[in-house]
Amino acid sequence: MDANQPQAWTRTARLLHWGMALAVLVEVPAGFAMAWTYGSKVAGDQALHLRASQTHHTLGMLILLAVLYRLFWRWKHGAPALPGGTAAWQRLAARGTQAALYLLLLLIPLSGWAALSALGAGGGYPAPEMWFFTHDGFASGLIPHLVEPHPWNAKVLLGYGLFARAHVYMLMLGGVLVLVHGLAALYHHFIRRDGVLRQMWSGRP
Repeated sequence: MDANQPQAWTRTARLLHWGMALAVLVEVPAGFAMAWTYGSKVAGDQALHLRASQTHHTLGMLILLAVLYRLFWRWKHGAPALPGGTAAWQRLAARGTQAALYLLLLLIPLSGWAALSALGAGGGYPAPEMWFFTHDGFASGLIPHLVEPHPWNAKVLLGYGLFARAHVYMLMLGGVLVLVHGLAALYHHFIRRDGVLRQMWSGRP
């Protein structure tokens, strides 16, 4: 083990890990609720759509900021070594899964932001809001458009459809990776009993 390598995860790393996990658990259902109630004429659905949109957009931006800070913290403080006796393929799988999850935690919010950025008024639909809490960031200029907006049916390369599909497909891939990550943590905790999950929960090696 490197002499500078930490024995366990720092408190900040653990708070970021579990805080982001909780945010994702709220973010994903809010996104489904937002999609299912879009365009509904039912008064209750309209109110739910607004709240779901505000929640989904806001958490997406906060997750994006949190993962950037988490990557900085990881670079600055490192990560504890995997337990001795961990097979080489398991080490590779663990690092690969972690890297892929970090990448998706960046790309999924960015693709959602880009999808809304690309969607302009026209084709029978108004321009969308980009909520940050109860504030429309697009309308005020607080949140910039990542790409030029066009109507949803415009024949452009960097249009809404491209980013929306990427958003959904990466979400599905992320769900698979989270399942693999969770099952691996349970394997370490209940079968190998090597303290990997305990390190991330309590900070004790």
